[in-house]
Amino acid sequence: MKHLLYELKQPFLKSDMRRFLFEGFLASIVFGGFIGAFEFILANFFNPIFAIIAFLILFYFLADRLYRSFSQYHIWYSILAVFFLLFSEYIMGLTSYLLFEQIISGNALNLFSDFWSAVLVLNPLLYFQFLWFWILDFEVIINNLLQLLFTIYFSYLIYQRMKR
Repeated sequence: MKHLLYELKQPFLKSDMRRFLFEGFLASIVFGGFIGAFEFILANFFNPIFAIIAFLILFYFLADRLYRSFSQYHIWYSILAVFFLLFSEYIMGLTSYLLFEQIISGNALNLFSDFWSAVLVLNPLLYFQFLWFWILDFEVIINNLLQLLFTIYFSYLIYQRMKR
């Protein structure tokens, strides 16, 4: 714990941090949106387990983009990279859900017609269901376990990847 506090107190370049934050949010939104559309296609036209492939692609693009966005390593970059990975997964789920609603209702913007429906659509618990939604269906259990393991594993990998 002392070592972590020591690492957090080390100085960092503000221009590097600004660029890292900008690239992280931009990459999370752009890659999350595109990969969310790809996940929608995989989950709805093929087996939902294949949607895990979309998360692998998201990890690769996001880790590569974030790794190239700073010149001097600081531990905050690793911590923020894990946050950006989870934020990308949220954007990916949001995009996939909005595409599903667009096909079902014909107008996904109706979901944002009033405040409470917008809050329900933007709720992160809806897109991280693999953490809490477990039913006695073999495919759901396997899908949730795989998604949980991949999320933990890729969070660890992106944390380690930011170290130079």
